[in-house]
Formats: sequence, C-alpha cells, structure tokens
Amino acid sequence: MQKVKIATWSQVSDRTPVGALVSNVDLVIVRFDDNHSVLYGRCLHRGALMSDGCVTGDNLICGLHGWDYLFHTGVSSYNNAEQLAKFSSWLEGDDLCVDQDEIETWEKAHPQPYDRTPYQGAFQDPHGDAAEPHVSLIRRLADEGLEYLGHHGPVTSMGVSREQLPKWDDIQFVTAQLARKPQLDAVPVATEVVIGPGGRAGGYRHLFG
Repeated sequence: MQKVKIATWSQVSDRTPVGALVSNVDLVIVRFDDNHSVLYGRCLHRGALMSDGCVTGDNLICGLHGWDYLFHTGVSSYNNAEQLAKFSSWLEGDDLCVDQDEIETWEKAHPQPYDRTPYQGAFQDPHGDAAEPHVSLIRRLADEGLEYLGHHGPVTSMGVSREQLPKWDDIQFVTAQLARKPQLDAVPVATEVVIGPGGRAGGYRHLFG
C-alpha cells in the first residue's frame, strides 16, 4: 500500500464536493458529517468533473447535465447499473488519505484519456453525443483557431458536395469562445466591475468580495 494525502480534513466543507488528483485519475471527495466518501471524479455521461457539481440530499449531482450518484456508494439513483468507482480512504490526524496503489491499479483497467498538458486537455469529452456532433470541432477551433484548418475553415467553395457543407442546424455557438480563449479554472481573474464611464461624474466602481 502506498499512502497519499489528498486533502486536509478540517478544510473540507460538509456536503460540498472537493476535487483531487492521484496519478492521472480525478477524484471527488464528499464529507458528510464526520464521514467521507472518495469516488471517481468524472461523470460517466460526458466526463465532466464531479467536483464542479453539488450535493442534493444523498446525491452527488453532475453540474453539466444533472446526472446523479449516491455519494455514499457512487451508485446512480437513476440507473443502478451505473456507478462511480469508490476508493478506500481514511483519516490520519487531519490528513485524508487514499491508497495510491489501489487507484493506479484501477487506472490500468480504466485508462484515462486526459492529457493535461495542452489547453483544455483536462476538459475533453471522451464519449461524445450524437445530439451534439460538432462539439469536438468547436473544441479544436477554441484550441487551435484556424491555424490548421485554413482561413475558410474545414470546407472550400469548389468541389464540395452540397450535402457535405454545414447547414443552419449545424451551427452551434459557444459564446465564451467567440472572441478569445476562455480562461481555465486555475487562472486568477479580476472581479472589478465599472458602471458608467470611468473617471467621469456619475460613474463608480464596485469591487465584489
């Protein structure tokens, strides 16, 4: 057994998901009263981080599409056949620990697709969905722009069948990505809001937090 600390117990809020990373496996910690549960930290639907979700009743809810899992066991309340893996965990003083060997053994059977080095690498959608066929292209455009596709994108005007060209129903906007790359979670951002022309009479500033 290879013990590794994943959180400081006194800093883990009750029924508030907390993320951790061991090897290349995302984990989610849920503290409930004096107990705790450490589960695989990615939703089985589209791979969203469960630490970005919330706890409602006995369920850990994915913040992306609302998929639910009992935080005690990892079993989905909606479909009992689906279950987030639950890992051994224990307290040593104020340290919440897991067995790294157990998690790495699980990882060998469930290789993780997340390359965390490139932009958006930790936010891939490993499954996709037929209802959203262009998400992978949108993600690539957000990452690379038109550098590898050419100025006119993936199509040209001549020699392309009309059936292969995008249709109005194919257009999907992710507004945060229209102007520039969105910042990742760990990047600090300013929260200052300026209302009215800066420096003029009638304008004022308010700083949140």
